[in-house]
Amino acid sequence: MNEELYWLWLSNISGIGRKKKDTLIECFKSPQGVFLATDQDIKEICESFSFFRKNDLTNLLASRNIERVEAFEKKLIAAGIRFYSINHKLYPKQLKNIYDPPFVIYTKGNLLEEAQIKIAIVGARKCSTYGKKVAEYLAKRLAENNIAIISGLARGIDAAAHKGALLGSGKTVAVLGCGVNICYPEENYQLMKQIIDTGCVLSETPVNTPPIAGNFPLRNRIISGLCDGVVIVEAAAKSGSLITADCALEQGKDVFAIPGKIFDPLSEGTNRLIKMGAKPVSDIEDILEEYIELAVKTKENTTDITNTLNEEEKMICSCIKFEPVHLETIIRQLPMGIDAIHFLLIKLEMKGVIEQLPNKYFVKSV
Repeated sequence: MNEELYWLWLSNISGIGRKKKDTLIECFKSPQGVFLATDQDIKEICESFSFFRKNDLTNLLASRNIERVEAFEKKLIAAGIRFYSINHKLYPKQLKNIYDPPFVIYTKGNLLEEAQIKIAIVGARKCSTYGKKVAEYLAKRLAENNIAIISGLARGIDAAAHKGALLGSGKTVAVLGCGVNICYPEENYQLMKQIIDTGCVLSETPVNTPPIAGNFPLRNRIISGLCDGVVIVEAAAKSGSLITADCALEQGKDVFAIPGKIFDPLSEGTNRLIKMGAKPVSDIEDILEEYIELAVKTKENTTDITNTLNEEEKMICSCIKFEPVHLETIIRQLPMGIDAIHFLLIKLEMKGVIEQLPNKYFVKSV
């Protein structure tokens, strides 16, 4: 077997976590050394460290079967899944440089180019409509400027960031807390397929690993490890996305945060980050200036449909921003009849300028 297969074997042994793998590699110098060691040598190591259990030894010895490992590799290839050990030439260099990098990563799709600037956008799952729009807007504009977007495919901000990158015809990577052959949450299945077509989904957990809660804090270090900077859009005081910000700081990455209302629970985390030194973001220039020369003007949206609107349509648009606004509020602000406003709203929605939300609320489209 080649070196990659030894890593694949070691990463898929039941019950052998990171601490045990580290110990085995330290004792036998490499996964190949573990695989080729005598039963007695492995038994002595397992008995020397209290965190090894009796069935760990059984699983280790039983798993050392070259034919099974090679057959497993063929199944991965047939499923469109690739794997890269930490020693593989395509293993992301930024990820390799973090503390505790994954020994093996699994992907579906194509890894990003090393030279491409990568920004992570993460935040609350139970986010506001405004938060979703901000994440989608920032991701879209960054993607239009050839910046790749990293996120975690979770509900809320993460999904909005991936969608924005796709809208901007950019590349995006979803880092999962489960196997790359599993979509979690299931509602993002179509989004996951689109991500694989343009970028990739990536995980350190072996295929078929379910979305266990403990996997998600661990994957946050990978999200920050793959990127140049992290943007936190909305985060409560104890949000999991703050773990990503902490990982980014430990890894020496830039941390950005979207300022929020002081009484909004979803802004407690982001406002605290700003007080601690995170850079506040009000537009993509706040991010771009850290990475590119802004003397070269950032790419503008050359197909801005609002330039084609008539005066009445522009009046409607002036009332609708990224914060949801109710129909009654729009009616009160405009010197038009209700029927005319209804008609114009339908026209603007068909043109993709605005979106209607439940209960007669409207927001500006990204």
